[in-house]
Amino acid sequence: MRLAYLHYLVEGDTGRHHVRQFAEGARRLGHEIEVCPMNLAAADGSGGSAAGAGLASRGRAVLKRHLGRYLHEPKEIFWNPLYVRAETALLRRLRPDVLLVRDHTLTASPVITARRLGLPLVFEVNAPTEEGRLFLDEYLHLPFVSRWIDAWKLRRADGVAVVSSTLKRMLVESLGLVEDRVVVAPNGADVDRFRPDLPPDPILARTGHADAVVGFVGSFRRWHGTDLLAQTILEVGRLRPRVRFLLVGDGPEAGAVREAVRPLGDRVVMTGRVEHARIPALTAAFDIGLLPETLFYGSPLKVVEWMAAGRAVVAPGYPALSDLVEDGVHALLFPPGDAAALAQMVLRLVDDGALRTRLGQAAAARARAHLTWTDNARRVLGACEAALGRHDTRPAPPA
Repeated sequence: MRLAYLHYLVEGDTGRHHVRQFAEGARRLGHEIEVCPMNLAAADGSGGSAAGAGLASRGRAVLKRHLGRYLHEPKEIFWNPLYVRAETALLRRLRPDVLLVRDHTLTASPVITARRLGLPLVFEVNAPTEEGRLFLDEYLHLPFVSRWIDAWKLRRADGVAVVSSTLKRMLVESLGLVEDRVVVAPNGADVDRFRPDLPPDPILARTGHADAVVGFVGSFRRWHGTDLLAQTILEVGRLRPRVRFLLVGDGPEAGAVREAVRPLGDRVVMTGRVEHARIPALTAAFDIGLLPETLFYGSPLKVVEWMAAGRAVVAPGYPALSDLVEDGVHALLFPPGDAAALAQMVLRLVDDGALRTRLGQAAAARARAHLTWTDNARRVLGACEAALGRHDTRPAPPA
Protein backbone atom coordinates (compact mmCIF):
# COMPACT_ATOMS: atom_id res chain seq x y z
CA MET A 1 0.00 0.00 0.00
CA ARG A 2 0.90 3.61 -0.42
CA LEU A 3 -0.09 5.62 2.66
CA ALA A 4 -0.15 9.26 3.58
CA TYR A 5 0.27 9.60 7.36
CA LEU A 6 -0.93 12.98 8.63
CA HIS A 7 -0.20 14.31 12.11
CA TYR A 8 -0.71 17.65 13.85
CA LEU A 9 2.13 17.47 16.39
CA VAL A 10 4.31 20.49 16.99
CA GLU A 11 8.10 20.30 16.94
CA GLY A 12 9.43 18.69 20.11
CA ASP A 13 6.25 16.75 20.92
CA THR A 14 7.22 13.28 22.18
CA GLY A 15 4.47 11.85 19.96
CA ARG A 16 6.77 12.42 17.00
CA HIS A 17 8.88 9.50 18.26
CA HIS A 18 5.83 7.25 17.83
CA VAL A 19 5.20 8.65 14.34
CA ARG A 20 8.78 8.04 13.25
CA GLN A 21 8.97 4.52 14.67
CA PHE A 22 5.63 3.49 13.15
CA ALA A 23 6.70 4.80 9.74
CA GLU A 24 9.96 2.84 9.90
CA GLY A 25 8.03 -0.29 10.86
CA ALA A 26 5.63 0.17 7.94
CA ARG A 27 8.54 0.54 5.52
CA ARG A 28 10.16 -2.62 6.88
CA LEU A 29 6.93 -4.42 5.96
CA GLY A 30 7.25 -3.21 2.37
CA HIS A 31 4.75 -0.35 2.35
CA GLU A 32 5.27 3.17 1.05
CA ILE A 33 4.47 5.84 3.62
CA GLU A 34 4.74 9.60 3.45
CA VAL A 35 4.75 11.31 6.87
CA CYS A 36 3.07 14.72 6.64
CA PRO A 37 3.25 17.22 9.56
CA MET A 38 0.24 19.52 9.25
CA ASN A 39 0.00 21.66 12.42
CA LEU A 40 -0.42 25.29 11.46
CA ALA A 41 1.28 26.41 14.67
CA ALA A 42 4.50 24.93 13.31
CA ALA A 43 4.45 27.16 10.26
CA ASP A 44 6.76 30.14 10.35
CA GLY A 45 4.21 32.50 8.90
CA SER A 46 6.33 35.54 9.70
CA GLY A 47 6.98 36.94 6.24
CA GLY A 48 8.09 40.49 5.70
CA SER A 49 11.02 42.06 7.50
CA ALA A 50 12.77 40.71 10.57
CA ALA A 51 11.41 43.65 12.55
CA GLY A 52 7.88 42.92 11.38
CA ALA A 53 8.28 39.24 12.19
CA GLY A 54 9.52 40.10 15.67
CA LEU A 55 6.59 42.42 16.27
CA ALA A 56 4.12 39.77 15.11
CA SER A 57 5.77 37.20 17.36
CA ARG A 58 5.57 39.49 20.37
CA GLY A 59 1.92 40.24 19.58
CA ARG A 60 1.10 36.52 19.44
CA ALA A 61 2.90 35.97 22.75
CA VAL A 62 0.86 38.73 24.42
CA LEU A 63 -2.42 37.31 23.07
CA LYS A 64 -1.49 33.81 24.17
CA ARG A 65 -0.55 34.97 27.65
CA HIS A 66 -3.77 36.90 28.25
CA LEU A 67 -6.33 35.15 26.06
CA GLY A 68 -4.85 31.72 25.31
CA ARG A 69 -7.03 30.02 27.93
CA TYR A 70 -10.15 31.16 26.07
CA LEU A 71 -8.99 31.08 22.46
CA HIS A 72 -7.20 27.72 22.24
CA GLU A 73 -10.18 25.53 21.36
CA PRO A 74 -11.95 28.10 19.12
CA LYS A 75 -8.65 28.44 17.25
CA GLU A 76 -8.43 24.67 16.73
CA ILE A 77 -11.97 24.62 15.36
CA PHE A 78 -11.32 27.63 13.11
CA TRP A 79 -8.29 25.91 11.61
CA ASN A 80 -10.36 23.03 10.17
CA PRO A 81 -11.18 24.78 6.83
CA LEU A 82 -7.52 25.76 6.49
CA TYR A 83 -6.49 22.16 7.05
CA VAL A 84 -8.98 20.93 4.43
CA ARG A 85 -7.38 23.19 1.84
CA ALA A 86 -3.83 22.18 2.76
CA GLU A 87 -4.65 18.47 3.01
CA THR A 88 -6.51 18.41 -0.30
CA ALA A 89 -3.61 20.01 -2.16
CA LEU A 90 -1.08 17.67 -0.53
CA LEU A 91 -3.01 14.46 -1.12
CA ARG A 92 -3.82 15.30 -4.73
CA ARG A 93 -0.07 15.37 -5.24
CA LEU A 94 0.74 12.24 -3.19
CA ARG A 95 -2.18 10.10 -4.45
CA PRO A 96 -2.09 7.53 -1.59
CA ASP A 97 -4.17 4.36 -1.42
CA VAL A 98 -5.17 5.08 2.20
CA LEU A 99 -5.19 8.17 4.38
CA LEU A 100 -3.93 7.42 7.91
CA VAL A 101 -4.33 10.24 10.45
CA ARG A 102 -2.99 10.55 13.98
CA ASP A 103 -6.06 11.91 15.72
CA HIS A 104 -5.95 15.49 17.00
CA THR A 105 -8.65 16.88 19.28
CA LEU A 106 -11.12 19.22 17.51
CA THR A 107 -9.57 18.48 14.11
CA ALA A 108 -12.12 16.84 11.78
CA SER A 109 -10.78 18.08 8.46
CA PRO A 110 -9.49 14.65 7.28
CA VAL A 111 -13.10 13.38 7.02
CA ILE A 112 -13.97 16.13 4.52
CA THR A 113 -10.65 15.76 2.70
CA ALA A 114 -10.97 11.98 2.39
CA ARG A 115 -14.52 12.21 1.06
CA ARG A 116 -13.55 14.91 -1.41
CA LEU A 117 -10.77 12.72 -2.82
CA GLY A 118 -12.45 9.31 -2.45
CA LEU A 119 -9.85 8.01 0.00
CA PRO A 120 -10.28 5.33 2.65
CA LEU A 121 -9.69 6.99 6.04
CA VAL A 122 -8.18 5.44 9.17
CA PHE A 123 -7.71 7.33 12.43
CA GLU A 124 -4.98 6.39 14.89
CA VAL A 125 -6.31 7.29 18.36
CA ASN A 126 -3.94 7.39 21.34
CA ALA A 127 -6.24 9.07 23.88
CA PRO A 128 -9.92 9.97 24.32
CA THR A 129 -11.01 13.57 24.03
CA GLU A 130 -11.50 13.63 27.82
CA GLU A 131 -7.71 13.66 28.26
CA GLY A 132 -7.57 17.38 27.49
CA ARG A 133 -10.05 18.23 30.21
CA LEU A 134 -8.25 16.00 32.69
CA PHE A 135 -4.72 17.26 32.17
CA LEU A 136 -4.68 20.46 30.09
CA ASP A 137 -6.43 22.60 32.66
CA GLU A 138 -4.68 25.75 31.50
CA TYR A 139 -7.37 25.93 28.80
CA LEU A 140 -11.09 26.62 29.00
CA HIS A 141 -12.70 23.53 27.47
CA LEU A 142 -15.83 23.03 25.42
CA PRO A 143 -16.61 19.42 26.40
CA PHE A 144 -19.80 18.97 24.40
CA VAL A 145 -18.21 20.36 21.25
CA SER A 146 -15.11 18.16 21.46
CA ARG A 147 -17.16 15.04 22.20
CA TRP A 148 -19.53 15.76 19.29
CA ILE A 149 -16.62 16.30 16.90
CA ASP A 150 -14.95 13.10 18.10
CA ALA A 151 -18.10 11.06 17.52
CA TRP A 152 -18.78 12.68 14.15
CA LYS A 153 -15.36 12.04 12.67
CA LEU A 154 -14.65 8.58 14.12
CA ARG A 155 -18.03 7.20 13.04
CA ARG A 156 -17.27 8.31 9.50
CA ALA A 157 -13.84 6.71 9.38
CA ASP A 158 -13.32 3.43 7.54
CA GLY A 159 -11.17 2.17 10.42
CA VAL A 160 -9.76 3.17 13.80
CA ALA A 161 -6.55 1.97 15.46
CA VAL A 162 -6.19 2.42 19.23
CA VAL A 163 -3.36 1.70 21.68
CA SER A 164 -5.24 -0.47 24.18
CA SER A 165 -8.26 -2.72 24.59
CA THR A 166 -9.50 -0.33 27.31
CA LEU A 167 -9.51 2.59 24.87
CA LYS A 168 -11.30 0.46 22.28
CA ARG A 169 -14.04 -0.36 24.77
CA MET A 170 -14.36 3.32 25.75
CA LEU A 171 -14.80 4.46 22.15
CA VAL A 172 -17.19 1.68 21.19
CA GLU A 173 -19.39 2.27 24.25
CA SER A 174 -19.28 6.07 24.44
CA LEU A 175 -19.22 7.01 20.75
CA GLY A 176 -21.08 4.08 19.22
CA LEU A 177 -18.25 2.92 16.95
CA VAL A 178 -18.60 -0.38 15.09
CA GLU A 179 -16.50 -2.81 17.13
CA ASP A 180 -14.95 -4.76 14.27
CA ARG A 181 -13.66 -1.53 12.71
CA VAL A 182 -11.54 -0.75 15.80
CA VAL A 183 -8.13 -2.47 15.96
CA VAL A 184 -5.90 -2.59 19.06
CA ALA A 185 -2.24 -1.77 18.31
CA PRO A 186 -0.16 -1.34 21.49
CA ASN A 187 2.98 0.75 21.42
CA GLY A 188 6.20 -0.98 20.45
CA ALA A 189 9.88 -0.89 21.33
CA ASP A 190 12.97 -0.57 19.18
CA VAL A 191 14.46 -3.93 20.20
CA ASP A 192 17.73 -3.18 18.42
CA ARG A 193 18.33 -0.23 20.76
CA PHE A 194 16.63 -1.51 23.92
CA ARG A 195 18.16 -4.90 24.64
CA PRO A 196 19.40 -6.81 27.71
CA ASP A 197 23.05 -6.92 26.65
CA LEU A 198 23.49 -3.16 26.17
CA PRO A 199 26.31 -1.68 28.31
CA PRO A 200 24.89 0.68 30.95
CA ASP A 201 25.47 4.40 31.04
CA PRO A 202 28.26 5.11 33.59
CA ILE A 203 26.25 7.88 35.29
CA LEU A 204 26.02 5.96 38.58
CA ALA A 205 29.69 5.00 38.77
CA ARG A 206 30.48 7.71 41.32
CA THR A 207 27.69 6.67 43.72
CA GLY A 208 29.37 3.39 44.68
CA HIS A 209 28.09 -0.18 44.68
CA ALA A 210 24.33 -0.69 44.93
CA ASP A 211 22.33 -3.80 45.78
CA ALA A 212 19.87 -2.64 43.12
CA VAL A 213 19.10 0.45 41.07
CA VAL A 214 15.46 1.58 40.80
CA GLY A 215 14.79 3.73 37.73
CA PHE A 216 12.17 5.93 36.15
CA VAL A 217 12.19 7.49 32.67
CA GLY A 218 9.58 9.99 31.54
CA SER A 219 7.99 13.36 32.01
CA PHE A 220 7.51 14.53 35.58
CA ARG A 221 3.79 15.23 35.36
CA ARG A 222 0.97 14.35 37.67
CA TRP A 223 -0.42 11.57 35.46
CA HIS A 224 2.85 9.71 36.09
CA GLY A 225 2.21 9.83 39.83
CA THR A 226 5.11 12.05 40.85
CA ASP A 227 3.92 12.26 44.48
CA LEU A 228 3.76 8.48 44.63
CA LEU A 229 7.17 8.25 42.97
CA ALA A 230 8.79 10.44 45.61
CA GLN A 231 6.98 8.65 48.44
CA THR A 232 8.12 5.23 47.21
CA ILE A 233 11.72 6.34 46.78
CA LEU A 234 11.82 7.69 50.35
CA GLU A 235 10.28 4.52 51.79
CA VAL A 236 12.46 2.09 49.87
CA GLY A 237 15.53 4.25 50.46
CA ARG A 238 14.84 4.31 54.22
CA LEU A 239 14.46 0.52 54.45
CA ARG A 240 17.24 -0.44 52.02
CA PRO A 241 20.25 1.89 52.42
CA ARG A 242 22.22 0.20 49.60
CA VAL A 243 19.61 0.93 46.90
CA ARG A 244 20.24 3.70 44.35
CA PHE A 245 17.68 5.58 42.28
CA LEU A 246 18.01 6.94 38.73
CA LEU A 247 15.33 9.38 37.53
CA VAL A 248 15.51 10.44 33.89
CA GLY A 249 13.49 13.29 32.42
CA ASP A 250 12.03 16.66 33.26
CA GLY A 251 8.69 18.36 33.66
CA PRO A 252 6.69 20.70 35.87
CA GLU A 253 6.79 18.32 38.87
CA ALA A 254 10.54 17.60 38.71
CA GLY A 255 11.45 20.31 41.21
CA ALA A 256 8.99 19.00 43.79
CA VAL A 257 10.34 15.46 43.42
CA ARG A 258 13.93 16.70 43.73
CA GLU A 259 13.08 18.54 46.93
CA ALA A 260 11.16 15.60 48.38
CA VAL A 261 14.00 13.08 47.88
CA ARG A 262 16.74 15.45 49.04
CA PRO A 263 17.18 13.54 52.35
CA LEU A 264 18.65 10.60 50.39
CA GLY A 265 21.46 12.77 49.02
CA ASP A 266 23.49 11.38 46.13
CA ARG A 267 21.70 8.04 46.31
CA VAL A 268 19.16 9.67 43.99
CA VAL A 269 20.45 10.87 40.60
CA MET A 270 18.14 13.07 38.52
CA THR A 271 19.43 13.68 35.00
CA GLY A 272 16.92 16.25 33.79
CA ARG A 273 16.00 16.22 30.12
CA VAL A 274 18.31 14.09 27.94
CA GLU A 275 18.51 13.23 24.26
CA HIS A 276 16.42 10.19 23.35
CA ALA A 277 19.51 8.52 21.91
CA ARG A 278 20.87 8.24 25.45
CA ILE A 279 17.76 6.60 26.94
CA PRO A 280 18.63 2.95 26.12
CA ALA A 281 21.96 3.08 27.98
CA LEU A 282 20.37 4.89 30.92
CA THR A 283 17.67 2.21 31.05
CA ALA A 284 20.41 -0.43 31.06
CA ALA A 285 21.83 1.24 34.19
CA PHE A 286 18.91 0.23 36.40
CA ASP A 287 17.58 -3.11 37.59
CA ILE A 288 13.97 -2.21 38.32
CA GLY A 289 11.73 0.03 36.21
CA LEU A 290 9.25 1.87 38.41
CA LEU A 291 6.04 3.30 36.94
CA PRO A 292 3.96 4.65 39.84
CA GLU A 293 1.01 5.81 37.72
CA THR A 294 -0.14 6.02 34.11
CA LEU A 295 -3.24 6.90 32.10
CA PHE A 296 -5.65 4.03 32.70
CA TYR A 297 -6.42 3.66 28.99
CA GLY A 298 -2.85 4.06 27.75
CA SER A 299 -0.07 1.85 26.43
CA PRO A 300 2.99 3.15 28.33
CA LEU A 301 5.91 3.27 25.92
CA LYS A 302 8.37 3.26 28.80
CA VAL A 303 7.06 -0.11 30.00
CA VAL A 304 7.56 -1.70 26.58
CA GLU A 305 11.08 -0.28 26.33
CA TRP A 306 11.97 -1.47 29.84
CA MET A 307 10.66 -4.90 28.91
CA ALA A 308 12.78 -4.99 25.75
CA ALA A 309 15.81 -4.01 27.85
CA GLY A 310 15.21 -6.96 30.17
CA ARG A 311 14.42 -4.87 33.24
CA ALA A 312 12.06 -6.02 36.00
CA VAL A 313 9.00 -3.74 35.85
CA VAL A 314 6.59 -2.58 38.55
CA ALA A 315 3.47 -0.86 37.20
CA PRO A 316 -0.16 -0.12 38.16
CA GLY A 317 -2.53 -2.97 37.37
CA TYR A 318 -4.91 -1.24 34.99
CA PRO A 319 -6.67 -3.57 32.51
CA ALA A 320 -4.87 -1.80 29.64
CA LEU A 321 -1.55 -3.11 30.98
CA SER A 322 -2.76 -6.66 30.35
CA ASP A 323 -2.29 -5.92 26.63
CA LEU A 324 1.43 -5.74 27.42
CA VAL A 325 2.18 -8.05 30.36
CA GLU A 326 0.90 -10.92 32.45
CA ASP A 327 1.20 -10.13 36.15
CA GLY A 328 3.89 -12.20 37.83
CA VAL A 329 5.26 -13.42 34.49
CA HIS A 330 6.53 -10.31 32.70
CA ALA A 331 6.10 -7.70 35.46
CA LEU A 332 4.64 -7.08 38.90
CA LEU A 333 1.38 -5.10 38.93
CA PHE A 334 0.09 -3.33 42.03
CA PRO A 335 -3.39 -1.94 42.78
CA PRO A 336 -3.36 1.59 41.29
CA GLY A 337 -2.77 4.27 43.90
CA ASP A 338 -1.80 1.80 46.65
CA ALA A 339 1.45 3.25 48.01
CA ALA A 340 2.05 0.44 50.49
CA ALA A 341 1.62 -2.28 47.85
CA LEU A 342 3.92 -0.43 45.45
CA ALA A 343 6.69 -0.09 48.04
CA GLN A 344 6.38 -3.76 49.01
CA MET A 345 6.70 -4.88 45.38
CA VAL A 346 9.80 -2.77 44.85
CA LEU A 347 11.32 -4.12 48.09
CA ARG A 348 10.52 -7.66 46.98
CA LEU A 349 12.45 -7.12 43.76
CA VAL A 350 15.32 -5.40 45.56
CA ASP A 351 15.71 -8.45 47.80
CA ASP A 352 15.21 -11.14 45.15
CA GLY A 353 17.73 -10.95 42.32
CA ALA A 354 16.52 -14.25 40.84
CA LEU A 355 12.99 -12.88 40.52
CA ARG A 356 14.34 -9.75 38.81
CA THR A 357 16.21 -11.92 36.34
CA ARG A 358 13.22 -14.17 35.64
CA LEU A 359 10.84 -11.28 35.05
CA GLY A 360 13.37 -9.41 32.92
CA GLN A 361 14.09 -12.38 30.69
CA ALA A 362 10.40 -13.16 30.17
CA ALA A 363 9.66 -9.50 29.47
CA ALA A 364 12.45 -9.21 26.92
CA ALA A 365 11.28 -12.35 25.12
CA ARG A 366 7.69 -11.06 24.97
CA ALA A 367 8.75 -7.64 23.72
CA ARG A 368 10.90 -9.12 20.98
CA ALA A 369 8.18 -11.57 19.90
CA HIS A 370 5.08 -9.35 20.08
CA LEU A 371 5.80 -5.72 20.99
CA THR A 372 8.17 -4.30 18.39
CA TRP A 373 7.37 -1.26 16.26
CA THR A 374 7.04 -3.64 13.33
CA ASP A 375 4.31 -5.47 15.27
CA ASN A 376 2.61 -2.13 15.95
CA ALA A 377 2.81 -1.21 12.27
CA ARG A 378 1.47 -4.60 11.18
CA ARG A 379 -1.65 -4.12 13.33
CA VAL A 380 -2.28 -0.56 12.16
CA LEU A 381 -1.68 -1.54 8.55
CA GLY A 382 -4.17 -4.36 9.01
CA ALA A 383 -6.77 -1.70 9.83
CA CYS A 384 -5.70 0.21 6.71
CA GLU A 385 -5.98 -2.87 4.49
CA ALA A 386 -9.43 -3.64 5.88
CA ALA A 387 -10.49 -0.04 5.28
CA LEU A 388 -9.25 -0.24 1.70
CA GLY A 389 -11.12 -3.50 1.19
CA ARG A 390 -14.44 -2.15 2.48
CA HIS A 391 -14.15 1.17 0.67
CA ASP A 392 -16.45 1.29 -2.36
CA THR A 393 -14.24 3.24 -4.75
CA ARG A 394 -10.54 3.79 -5.25
CA PRO A 395 -9.18 7.35 -5.35
CA ALA A 396 -10.03 9.12 -8.56
CA PRO A 397 -7.10 10.68 -10.40
CA PRO A 398 -6.74 14.43 -9.82
CA ALA A 399 -8.50 16.70 -12.26
